[in-house]
Amino acid sequence: MENKDNETIGLKGIIAHYLHHWKLFLGVFVFSIIPAVLYLNFYPRTFGFMARVQVQEDTGISSAGFGLGEAAGIMKSFGIGGGNIGTVNIEDEISILTSTKLLSQMILELGLNTEYSKPWSLYRMYNEAPLKLTVDSATMLSLDDEYTFKVSVKNRKINVKARSRLGKKKAKFTFDSLPAQIRFAGNEFTLDFDNNGSPETPIKLNIACMPASWKAEKVESNFLIEELSKSSNVIELSCTDHVRERGKEMLNVLIQKYNDDANAFKHIINRQTLAFVDNRMKGIIEDLQRVEAEIEQYKTKNQMTLLEADVTFYTEQMKELQLTIITTETQARLIHMMDSYVKDPANKYNVIPPLLQAAEGEGSAITLYNEAILERDRLLQNSNENNPAFKSMNAQVDKLRDGVYTMIENAENACNETLEDLKSKEQLLLGKMKSVPAQEREYMDYKRQQEILQGIYLVLLQKQEEVIITLGDMKDHARVIDPAFTLKKPVGPRMLFAGIGMILLTLLIPVGYLFAKDVVKGVIAEYKRSE
Repeated sequence: MENKDNETIGLKGIIAHYLHHWKLFLGVFVFSIIPAVLYLNFYPRTFGFMARVQVQEDTGISSAGFGLGEAAGIMKSFGIGGGNIGTVNIEDEISILTSTKLLSQMILELGLNTEYSKPWSLYRMYNEAPLKLTVDSATMLSLDDEYTFKVSVKNRKINVKARSRLGKKKAKFTFDSLPAQIRFAGNEFTLDFDNNGSPETPIKLNIACMPASWKAEKVESNFLIEELSKSSNVIELSCTDHVRERGKEMLNVLIQKYNDDANAFKHIINRQTLAFVDNRMKGIIEDLQRVEAEIEQYKTKNQMTLLEADVTFYTEQMKELQLTIITTETQARLIHMMDSYVKDPANKYNVIPPLLQAAEGEGSAITLYNEAILERDRLLQNSNENNPAFKSMNAQVDKLRDGVYTMIENAENACNETLEDLKSKEQLLLGKMKSVPAQEREYMDYKRQQEILQGIYLVLLQKQEEVIITLGDMKDHARVIDPAFTLKKPVGPRMLFAGIGMILLTLLIPVGYLFAKDVVKGVIAEYKRSE
């Protein structure tokens, strides 16, 4: 209790000591009004902007029924056909929206990598500068430094002082008229009048031109992109800027570039799928024509016309068995087709087309493999092959590919076992057909091959139509719910911030001064005693 009393007495003494210098606190408070007024009057007025979009799932056309009857169900049991590729991962979509690539595209679209400002001004002009600096697209892609130009127009003379930030190069140019070409540091810039600017009007303007990726790093902190809730696909985009028009256009163009990028990616995937289906259909059509020609020759050779009527009795008994054999044979051909596609070195890092994707269920080997391939492609867009994260992703893809091989092998073994069992039952029934000539059984084999090829052809034909319809009906990946709009309350300057600044200055400066003064006095007194 005695210690607490001493601490209380000590604290009261400190407070009384500071209150004794109330004039100092008052003086600093009056002085702090100056920076607060300067902040409120000279800091550019900052606005907040917001937009909302809904990320749409790419459901496409349902491939649950390909016209194979019960075959579709057996195909699903092996994890082939009718996969669900439309699930949206909001965190991935937010990462894409905030990627340097997408922000750079937005900046180049709006020309924000070139900044215009008056001397000693914090305000960056937008579509109002009297001069315009342009760079051709090839130069812009190779730009690797920030270049500043101080332009002065007076008495019909245009003087330009150029400087590079990293290269530390400087140069001066004088022109009698505009447009003019400025060749500086191995780059070529074009300077011209804009927005009613003329040589008759005195102009002083600072221009800064930088790589789009540098500007993207600067503006990224002004953007906030987050999901509206955990249970929806709605994303809320917001940003701050000093110019109303620029802030809204940044959000709208960012959404547009996001949709363009997503559509381009879907276009590539659909084109690959269409090429795969077209190539397989050519082979199936050739096989089907060959089998039909063999049937025609066989019937002509054996003078068969109404064979189906002769074997009606046996056909009725074997109908269910034959349908099961056809379905399983079809499945085996599709598995073999998938095996050839996956093991082709040219398709090592390509997604497995939707025709051959794992059926419903997010944990299947093919679904995990495709998700890893898409993640690898996204990582490669914003990085390079030497990035440790990219190498790690490659290792993960290779490991998942082994899982795909195992799944295909298991499916193939299961199909073979099923076929062996079905054919043994078929042979048992056929053995009872003592009255059916051998050529009739051979004819049934031909018919079975024909039906198998027809089933595969229907599968490929429907997938081809689905992809063609998708290509012709591309919809935006992000549906705009609320286009960019300006928030009612400005972000800055804020009276609250000015008040907090005044309070902090009023407290910190006197307290710091008095504390330092006491410390200096104590040191001097200690020094004198030590003498």
